[in-house]
Amino acid sequence: MHVQNKKRFYLMVGLLIVVILLVGFSIYMIWSDISSSNAPVQTASNTTNTANADSSQGNRTDITASQAITNPTDLLVLVNKTTSLDENYQPSDLVWVDLPGVRETQLRKEAATALEDLFAAAELKNLSLYCCSGYRSYQTQEELYAENVKTYGQKEADLVSAKPGQSEHQTGLAMDVTAESVNFDLLESFGQTTEGEFIKNNAHLYGFIIRYPEDKTAITGYAYEPWHLRYVGKDVAAEIDKNNLTFEEYLKTS
Repeated sequence: MHVQNKKRFYLMVGLLIVVILLVGFSIYMIWSDISSSNAPVQTASNTTNTANADSSQGNRTDITASQAITNPTDLLVLVNKTTSLDENYQPSDLVWVDLPGVRETQLRKEAATALEDLFAAAELKNLSLYCCSGYRSYQTQEELYAENVKTYGQKEADLVSAKPGQSEHQTGLAMDVTAESVNFDLLESFGQTTEGEFIKNNAHLYGFIIRYPEDKTAITGYAYEPWHLRYVGKDVAAEIDKNNLTFEEYLKTS
């Protein structure tokens, strides 16, 4: 083929190639937009639902032991010699307990409110209860356990004191209570006092259980502690009291 004006010919060919490329690119972009619009849209609903489920754990009562262990904020979290809390765990809703006590101490807000009601009920019976020890951090428990081992020896200490991470006090749901009748001490004889009898017969009405009952050491791992109250909520406490269960037994059968 004979081209009279080569310069013009090459210019026309170049422009044609540019046009083809632009059309091709436009088609590709349109196809990409259509594909994107047809793709499933990812939303935050699943994340939100999960977060809401976690935040509601504290009010659940239909929970198994294995589920409770995974969430330290749950009212039914199981803490014992085989299940431990992380050393950095501290409840976010701790409040100072505004009740008579041998020292200032803290509990989670819901447990503190319930304890105030329990103490008020005791007052109506002309009984005076005193707080002795509520929330304890991992580090505080570490020091206390070491002191008990030094004083009593390993075997005896393990019956009366929890290793760090294995103490219910770290949950912020446990309170040791005492009375003037036992010189504000923590003694088994508290269980035979008028105050101790009141606790035994009425604590469940306010959502508390005696966590380490008499003759249940084989299950709980600890000696009888009539002073150690654990908040679990009224419904659970009532069922445990009615059936004479330990917390471990309740979680196993619930």
